[in-house]
Amino acid sequence: MISGDELADRIATAESSRLLGGAFEHVPVLSIWDALTVEYERFDRFVLERDMARIERYYRARGFYGARARAARVQRAGGPGKDGRVLVRIVVSEGEPVNVASVDLSWRDWTLEKGKDIARPVTEAKDQLKVGERLDEERYEEVKQTLLRVLTDRGFAYATVEGHVDVDLVKHEARVRYTIELGPECTFGPVKLEGLGELPERPLRTAIGIEQGERFSSGKLADAEQALADFGVFGAIAVKPELAPAGQPRSPVVPVTFSLQPAALRAVRLGGGAEVGSRVEAHLVAGWEDRNFLGGLRRFNVEARPGLVFYPLEIGSLGDDEFRLLPEIQLRAELRQPGVFERRTAAVLRGSFKLYCPQPGEYCKPPKEEEPPEGDAATPPPPPKEEHEHSIVGYREYVGSIGLERPFLKSDLNVALLYNVQLNSPFTYNPAPLPVGFGTIFIPYLQALVSYDRRQNRAGKPDRLTPHHGYYVALDAQVAGQQRFDTAIAKALVGEESKKNFHAARDVRLQPEFRAYLPVSRKWTLGFRMKTGWLFPSEDYGASDFDATKCDVNASDDERAKCGADLQLMQFRGFFSGGATSNRGYGYNEVGPHARVPNQTGEEGESVQDAPLIPIGGRLLWETSLELRIPLGESFGTVVFVDAGDVSREYRLFRSGPQRPHLSAGLGLRYTTPIGPLRLDVGYRIPCMQVIGVCSQTLAQAKENKETWPTGEGSPGLLFDVLPIAVNLAIGEAF
Repeated sequence: MISGDELADRIATAESSRLLGGAFEHVPVLSIWDALTVEYERFDRFVLERDMARIERYYRARGFYGARARAARVQRAGGPGKDGRVLVRIVVSEGEPVNVASVDLSWRDWTLEKGKDIARPVTEAKDQLKVGERLDEERYEEVKQTLLRVLTDRGFAYATVEGHVDVDLVKHEARVRYTIELGPECTFGPVKLEGLGELPERPLRTAIGIEQGERFSSGKLADAEQALADFGVFGAIAVKPELAPAGQPRSPVVPVTFSLQPAALRAVRLGGGAEVGSRVEAHLVAGWEDRNFLGGLRRFNVEARPGLVFYPLEIGSLGDDEFRLLPEIQLRAELRQPGVFERRTAAVLRGSFKLYCPQPGEYCKPPKEEEPPEGDAATPPPPPKEEHEHSIVGYREYVGSIGLERPFLKSDLNVALLYNVQLNSPFTYNPAPLPVGFGTIFIPYLQALVSYDRRQNRAGKPDRLTPHHGYYVALDAQVAGQQRFDTAIAKALVGEESKKNFHAARDVRLQPEFRAYLPVSRKWTLGFRMKTGWLFPSEDYGASDFDATKCDVNASDDERAKCGADLQLMQFRGFFSGGATSNRGYGYNEVGPHARVPNQTGEEGESVQDAPLIPIGGRLLWETSLELRIPLGESFGTVVFVDAGDVSREYRLFRSGPQRPHLSAGLGLRYTTPIGPLRLDVGYRIPCMQVIGVCSQTLAQAKENKETWPTGEGSPGLLFDVLPIAVNLAIGEAF
């Protein structure tokens, strides 16, 4: 049985597409969205006639040799506002399917010597076409190509496979026979590279890895082509085994020619960008890349990114007049050396410097001011308290990395092993002192990155930007502060590891992720993502019994120092959720454990009860997203999404006490650009599905409605202090 959707994807006559099938056509306000997303198709009766023949041919290709497209009915759609619309109905009679009765092999030049290595793999390839299943031309051709690959991969460069199908329309049976001619067993001859230009030949030959005289293999040629493509310096690669022309003697020695077309080896990048969301910033980008640095196909790139933050503006406070400009800058460099130890392993050396103001919720946001209570007119107002400026904390970040990377399985599987050293030194953008306990953060960690990427577009080619089907699996595993040389590096940097205001991370951090993409029609794609994270600290930070009172000015210096160290280490090692690539119904880091942390600058400030709620990070993370992607023409698209997730300091996916799914849903728009889709997502927090049992959207509303707000739950912001939504503008898909 062939579905109507399957046929609709293969004929020229198509229906006009609407968002969710036109469900919003008559809904106030949303009808505007529906009108903007309509993609009209023009009806042509001559095209429809040709489609009838296409349908019958497609049925025969799928094993229905008696199928007939009997009628195509065209009706005008009536009703006001529907002039010029027609309904097309095509009636098809499938008939009985033709099933495979037998699959046989026939050999023209079989010998025991030739067949000793190929008998079993050839039989396994032939058996992929099952007896009793419906005859499918596409499946028949796939088995034919598989047989040919089995032979050419085992030295038979001249092998041919011919297929023949006898169809009995009376019995509805098909007998399939593949005829194989092996030809001579071959070896590789000279390997020639053409079109190198200024590129060095030696590293390319090392990457190809083919030696003259070894057994011919089409699989080795495919691996060599992929190895050359991994250099990223070629615009086109053509691999041609020099086989003897038909009718001439077949030489068992097969020369191979690689025709290469180098791309630009050096490039300068200039650009800029901006962010309007949980903060407002603008930046420039300048970079330079050399893909043959000092010869040897080494790749070196350097990039500078200066910017300004409009502090403390957010998307909901753009009308405020008071703000200050905070400078930021990021410098990054990377050197990649190919062919280390073996032909496809690359050594990587990276370094970066970053001076920045962390995102809101990380001590780069002033506390909210509360309106003073109205007093009696006869009572004189209390004298104003002396105001102390809030600390605007920034960081100087130094990161160095060295390691190895290698692709496997035609570059679908990538593995990297890196050693990283990260040093973060805090400072304040204003004259206010640093919070007590804040100091330099030292994070030395061994990192293993493993990813398996099978994402493909509609044409079946690898595509990471706009996949239509496939899946992606990744794991980021880090071990921080566990190696002996970590202590040696720390002592070299600061003299001794236990020095005051110096905090070193010591933990194990795991973050697996899974993504899947399912085509629900020719153009529509359903995407799914599931990500978790686990942090196992060896030191006393990130504990579930975090006590914010130890940050108060009345606490001892040791307690305040430990509190500051906990907040800082969890800021860099803990998990947070919420934002454009996470839960899109929330702002940056608004999901997860929060605590009322009082002023830590040493000045007399608010009590713990009056302190602002800030995210303190968690040891366990889970996030999941479901997204329907609907293209609208060549450049535009729309999405419908649902996000959920939580962060906790407990080691359990389902918390003790009230569950907190933080469920949000929304709509988005996409515009295709050369560097990826520009997207605008609007996420709405669904009432009663943020914290089970609490239907208010914020802490203030929960108090007003006398609902129990869970301890440690954040209070998400309202857009313009009214709407429980978040707006995200970014480049690239959320996943």
